[in-house]
Amino acid sequence: MTRFTKVAGLTALLLAGASASSLNAQTAEVLHWWTSGGEQAAIAEIRKGYEARGGEWIDTPIAGGSAARAAAVNRMLGGDPATVFQFAIGEQLRELADQGLLADVENVAAGQGWDDKLPPLIMQAAKHDGKYIAAPINIHGENWMFYNGAALEKAGVSVPKSWPEFIETAQKLQDAGIIPIGLGGQPWQERILFNSVMLGVAGRDFYARAYSTLDEDLLMSDTMLKVFETFAALKPFVDEGSPGRRWNEATAMMIDGRAAFHFMGDWAKGEIIAAGIEPGSSVGCVFAPAEDLAYIMTVDVFAFSNIDTDAARAAQEKMAGVMFDPDVQIAFNQKKGSIPARMDIPNDSFDDCAQYAIKTIQDPNTHLVSTGLFGVPSSVSGAIDDTISNFWNSADMTPEQGRDSFRQAIANAK
Repeated sequence: MTRFTKVAGLTALLLAGASASSLNAQTAEVLHWWTSGGEQAAIAEIRKGYEARGGEWIDTPIAGGSAARAAAVNRMLGGDPATVFQFAIGEQLRELADQGLLADVENVAAGQGWDDKLPPLIMQAAKHDGKYIAAPINIHGENWMFYNGAALEKAGVSVPKSWPEFIETAQKLQDAGIIPIGLGGQPWQERILFNSVMLGVAGRDFYARAYSTLDEDLLMSDTMLKVFETFAALKPFVDEGSPGRRWNEATAMMIDGRAAFHFMGDWAKGEIIAAGIEPGSSVGCVFAPAEDLAYIMTVDVFAFSNIDTDAARAAQEKMAGVMFDPDVQIAFNQKKGSIPARMDIPNDSFDDCAQYAIKTIQDPNTHLVSTGLFGVPSSVSGAIDDTISNFWNSADMTPEQGRDSFRQAIANAK
């Protein structure tokens, strides 16, 4: 039994459509965690698309992905589900579907040809029992390295192309009085940096095999030890204010030049754009150092509560159609910093960084999964984040101990 096991009588209550948001066919309550400036500008594009088609949008923002996901689940279990809610595709969403808590939007997906327009990896993850239970709005890449051009120029350095070169560059930046890495001190942010190092040090095939198989021989290999050694070598280049810092605050450090580099998903571009800067100009963006071209993908989706009324179903299907509309996907992703989930959208209206991302994912060999609730079971995802954070924040844990702890935590969570 999972933590989503329904209490007696819950199904009848839920299917009765207790949510007030289901009372009108045009009305949808949308629960999400997009609260930063760039995120709010992006979701406003979906809202405009929905309202332009006669819909009424009830906005329910909740800061923090974990808090918002918990709220969505608790409301479903309590009999007051949001019509539409942001979630992460992966094991946790499948558990909700297994419990009968989700509606599908297969009619909309079939009519718009989602199967032919989504990357296979995302198409499979957005389905349950062959039907779409989530509407993908975008693709984010997590292995980006943003940089402040003026900070690099001040220190007389250029953009590094390997991790050994990065470490040399970081030392020169530090000597020039510039924080080399603007990093937010939360486990998921530390994991993004770690996975970029893992890709760059171990290579694309190793990354894919390690996280798809969770093989202990790979996790205990000399290659993995080198990953931890390189990751540890970055610790001195993060400022003392990092612990507890939010991601957008770290992005701001890089934008204003207090920090030179920022390793973050391309949602950081939403903050860059909101600051009035064109990504690829004074603030540059390249993939984190790696020999193998790859894109560590995470996907924003919206799911649909199982509210058995005609009004709610009409609102949900309208919303799904709006989210997959090409004009909405373009407008949303231009603000969010991501690229469209649809692979058939021309890239000429996007910034240089997004155009490169769109070109990259045309090759399926470049597709790698994020470990943040998408590519691995949720229990393993949490173990990965916790173990990486423990190692990063430990003053005396050796790379060997970090590697051993990483392997053990994954083994225990499987």
